Amino acid sequence: MSDAGALPQEIITVILSRLPFKSLSRFKCVSPSWKALISSPHFAETRLNRTKANYHPLKAILFTRSFDLYSVDFADANPTPKKLDPPSFDHVISDSMSVSSCDGLVLVSFDGYDNFLGNPSTSEWKELPFPFPRYISMDVFYPPWLGYVASADDYKVVMPLFKAFRQPDHAAVRIVAVYSLTTNAWRMIQDFHYHLAEHRRGVCFNGRLHWLCWRTDDLDYSDVVVAFDLVDEIFREVQLPASYDYNVSRDHEMVVEMVVLEGCLCLLVWSMSDRIDVWMMMDYGVKEPWMNFFSIANPGRSIVDVLCLSVQDELVLRRERFTGIRGRVDSVEDEFDGDKLILCNPMQGTRREVVVPGIPTTSLVGGDHYIETLRCPNHGGRIPETM
Repeated sequence: MSDAGALPQEIITVILSRLPFKSLSRFKCVSPSWKALISSPHFAETRLNRTKANYHPLKAILFTRSFDLYSVDFADANPTPKKLDPPSFDHVISDSMSVSSCDGLVLVSFDGYDNFLGNPSTSEWKELPFPFPRYISMDVFYPPWLGYVASADDYKVVMPLFKAFRQPDHAAVRIVAVYSLTTNAWRMIQDFHYHLAEHRRGVCFNGRLHWLCWRTDDLDYSDVVVAFDLVDEIFREVQLPASYDYNVSRDHEMVVEMVVLEGCLCLLVWSMSDRIDVWMMMDYGVKEPWMNFFSIANPGRSIVDVLCLSVQDELVLRRERFTGIRGRVDSVEDEFDGDKLILCNPMQGTRREVVVPGIPTTSLVGGDHYIETLRCPNHGGRIPETM
């Protein structure tokens, strides 16, 4: 490769950024300049942005009721799960698990106490320090969510907490713990005046983490979208669509999810007996930031859990048969017959059933999607020189 330097650096960067991530390790041996290029933060950001723009390679990470963790590529006609078994999880004793992913890294949390940041593609994991001393008890843990700050090339974990103090005025403190990968430390932000809507995921978009919440200072607990700016660490409310039912998140026959589709923040409202409404965020800070993008029919009465996003804006759904009362079925046979894993493209109005061998649909609890990268959680989220 004596003539490797004949190509302009920009062309070399474009070519290398299109390669599968496993090939990059080999190409670092071509020359010292290529090794420096592939290991640079600029290259990592360039490749990551190209990967996100092209929706490939995008993989799902799913977890089950028994806390088994799987990687699945739904772009394959016959997807085969790869079980992830990080040795760092061995000492964990937990009642609940959650998964969140952003820009190549995955956060796995057990009860909020034991948190791990990892790269499923390279099998590298980092156990995060405790967000607070174990002797300080908290009454409620909400699932922590992962975000990325491009301007600082830093990953942050945001976890809302709730502590009730037995004081004469029965005061309660709602705290948000924020972890920075570059400092490997947590800090606390108090006065979080919201309840997170049950089982609703946080969505990282445009440098902000978004949650569907309820206002705690409102007697009817009306819905609100809260955005946490990962740079200045300030909470801001985002106005909901004018026609949105502000109590819909507590309707047992409705499912509300926030996702990113076609590079835009979207709000999906699923009626188990009627239709699916999709609102798309057009811009922050305007009077009506949402556009009612479209509505599609929801055939049959079914419970829909959005597990994660797959390739080409397909939602990975776990659908349960609905018989009138949420979670109730006529028989065990009905329960197993009604549970399906479905890939749904709300933008095109298409859906297809998919079977993943080795993972019973009824055991799936949740998941997220991730992008294959060389980013390393043990090197501040950057690509190490020695990889």
